[in-house]
Amino acid sequence: MNRRIDLSKETSIPLSEVPRHVPKRRGKKVHYSTVYRWATKGTRGRKLETVMSGGIRYTTLESIERFLHTSIDRTPALPESDLAAVQAALDAAGL
Repeated sequence: MNRRIDLSKETSIPLSEVPRHVPKRRGKKVHYSTVYRWATKGTRGRKLETVMSGGIRYTTLESIERFLHTSIDRTPALPESDLAAVQAALDAAGL
C-alpha cells in the first residue's frame, strides 16, 4: 500500500522520536537504527511512511500506527483446505 502522509491532518514527529511511540519489545525501546531501517529498506514488503524536510526525516503518529497494524494483520495463516491437503500428504507418506 503506497499511501502518502497528509501533514495537514496528521501529527508529524522526527524519526528520532519514533522509539518513544512504539511499544517496547522484551522490556527495551526499539532502537533508532531499527526505525531507520523500517523507513528506508522496510520489512516484509512494507515501509514506514516518511517525508524529508530540511535534511530531517519525519513520520507521523498515524503512519506508525498504520505500519504496526499492517505488521500484525499480515501474519500468514494457512487456509483450512491447505491444512487438509498437508494432512493428507503426511498420511499418505505414513507420517
